[in-house]
Amino acid sequence: MKDKECELPYILVADDDSLEARAAAKTAFQIARVQDLSIRGLYVADESLMLDTYASYHAELPLLLDSDNYGREPTSRAELMRWFENQGTLALDWLQAAGKEAGVSVITELLAGGVPELVLRDAAKARLLAIGRRGHRHKDASDSLGHNFRKIAHHVNLPILVGGKKTPSLHRLLLAYHGQAHANDALVYSALLQRDLSAEVIVLNVREDTDSSHGAVSLEEIKNRLAHSDLTAYRFLTGKGRPSNEIATVAAANDVDLIILGRYRHSAVLEWLVGSTVDRLLRATSLPVLIA
Repeated sequence: MKDKECELPYILVADDDSLEARAAAKTAFQIARVQDLSIRGLYVADESLMLDTYASYHAELPLLLDSDNYGREPTSRAELMRWFENQGTLALDWLQAAGKEAGVSVITELLAGGVPELVLRDAAKARLLAIGRRGHRHKDASDSLGHNFRKIAHHVNLPILVGGKKTPSLHRLLLAYHGQAHANDALVYSALLQRDLSAEVIVLNVREDTDSSHGAVSLEEIKNRLAHSDLTAYRFLTGKGRPSNEIATVAAANDVDLIILGRYRHSAVLEWLVGSTVDRLLRATSLPVLIA
């Protein structure tokens, strides 16, 4: 099901009908409205769950709980496909209605195939990818990140907006900034959102115990870079310890609406997500996180 091609630069919303994907979409609407972007909504019926005889698809079909099909198995793969398509249609209908209410142009597409592959394909031309951090299977497990999310996040080459449990208005932003090269995109994005949303910005620099051995940027240099950035005003805070814990704690203490950070990648040969600052932060906070 494909509505039409995007005419405006767009934010891709990967919608699996989970609460966190919907929260990501609502946050994306706020950004799209002020940046004159459209929303492209994509629901992918996961073929791996339909083709694998031993795959557990029930958790990914919450629609079954409220349907006449609850408690029975599909009689064929074609019927299972229809179940996924019905759920996808409802998810994308919600996205259309929510976008209309937010005053944002939304187009949608429902596809069947590999979730990471199709999301990454559509993300190639997007300005931003909005996605939930876990699917229905792990919706109540705050210490788990979704399998598809991990694959997508590891390979995507654009900023990612990861939905949380709530959808706050974006009035106060927390930029976690360590001054290294891969954090510059996060600094630029923070300045852009500050301008477009008239938002307050808090800049947090966390010093790890091992910073001296990793060529950490000095506080003086960080303040100099901030002073010469496009941030018009900001409150500067410092912390010490594990960055993920400090970021989550400061965000909660300061009633932050969105956390922004770079990927904290120390080496191109290491997988950046698993065991990283980003990975730990997504487990430690329920706030939306923008990874630039």
